[in-house]
This record gives sequence, C-alpha cells and structure tokens, in this order.
Amino acid sequence: MNTTRFRTYKISVNFFLISIYSNSKVYEITNGKSTILPGLKYSLLTIVFGWWGFGLPWKAFQKYKNTLTALHINFTGGEDYTKTFTEMDFSEKTIWVYNNLNRDLYTKTNLELIDILIDLYTQYLLSGKEITTEKIIMHLKENLKKINVLHLRTTDLKELITKIEQFEFRATK
Repeated sequence: MNTTRFRTYKISVNFFLISIYSNSKVYEITNGKSTILPGLKYSLLTIVFGWWGFGLPWKAFQKYKNTLTALHINFTGGEDYTKTFTEMDFSEKTIWVYNNLNRDLYTKTNLELIDILIDLYTQYLLSGKEITTEKIIMHLKENLKKINVLHLRTTDLKELITKIEQFEFRATK
C-alpha cells in the first residue's frame, strides 16, 4: 500500500495594498514524516507579514481571516491532495466504481485492484464466451488466484459487476 501523502500549505501575505493568499508547492511526505514541518516556513511568513496592509476597511476582515485560515491549515498538517494525485493514474470508470462501492468492499480493495478487476471483466466480455454473472465471477476468481488475491467473496464480485454495469449505463445516457 502506498504510504506517501501529498500536501500543500497556505501563505497569506499583506503589505500595504498588496494581498496574497495562495497555496505552496505540493510536498510529497513519506510515512513517518511530519506533515507540519514542511509548512513551518509558510506559517512563519504568514505570522510576520499576514497581519499588515492597508486598504478598504471591509477588506481588513478578509486579510485577518486569510491569515488565521492559513495558520490553521499549516499547523494541522496542510491540505491533503493524496486522493487527487492518486486518482490521476486511473480512468474515470475505475475511480467511479471504486468510489461507489459499499463500505465493506471499499475497505477490502484499492484503485489498483479495481482497475485489474475491470480489466478482467472487460477481457471476459470480449472473449466471446457465454455471458452470465456466474461465469464472469468464475473468470474473476480464477484470475485473482493467479495474482494471489483471495480475500474477495462472491458477493463482493457481484457488487463489483453491478457497479461496472451501473457506470456503463450512466455513460450511455
């Protein structure tokens, strides 16, 4: 399982009439590393320069709000973009099927496994063999054994097939 997390941090700088409220670059943080440390430099800049600035009185509240929001986000470990970056490697179909599984099956799988299962399902459909849910499940189980995935039950595979068919029905509308 991938233990890398992707985080961004906020910066709020106000100097006279110029106000900047922005994200930092994306930081790749491996398991066991602090998610707060990379954001400290942005927090320090925000603490020093986030409160200052002149301008319209009703904009002053926004400057203080941005400063406090940036500090809160940075000191709670930044904004998590792990899911977004992970999903970039997969098709819309894989992501939709994975995100719409029931909780039990969702915790038993990951995007990589769902992608493999969708490929196996498609492979069976294109094989020209008789298409029944039972035969598709047998095909999935046989191929999952080859890659040593033994924890999925028949009911799990039935749900997966249902979700794939729901996606395809959605796509044809």
